[in-house]
Amino acid sequence: MVISTYQLNTVLRVYGNQLRQGRISPHTNTGQSRSPDSVNIAAGSKRDTVVEKVVSGMMDRIADSGPRNPDETTAFKRLEQEFGQGLILSRKNGNQFQFKTVSDTGNTAIDIPAKTSDNLVERLNTYLADIVSQNMVA
Repeated sequence: MVISTYQLNTVLRVYGNQLRQGRISPHTNTGQSRSPDSVNIAAGSKRDTVVEKVVSGMMDRIADSGPRNPDETTAFKRLEQEFGQGLILSRKNGNQFQFKTVSDTGNTAIDIPAKTSDNLVERLNTYLADIVSQNMVA
């Protein structure tokens, strides 16, 4: 079973809120000694979480105003070269992204089929994650 960082953060936040409000006792009175709850996150997981957050921010910036910094531009140009046409990234619904292609005249954005657009979003995520991972200090 895969548990996303979002789900883990939500559980921890709710648990913390319940502890603060006194709904859950931090100690049990059953007479049994318990070890404290703990979660150990491996260094690789922490790194992956940071990379994921940075890539998410980059995707948001690209969707809002196009690629701005050199890393975003490099990844986006690589995707355009792979696709063979100019692309535009926009938001579809809230946190979802959608690609459109630029017409030959450059005046019109044409919708790309959903499956192809989703594949392009995954490719851009991969390119950005590779770049961010290479730039991170160990």
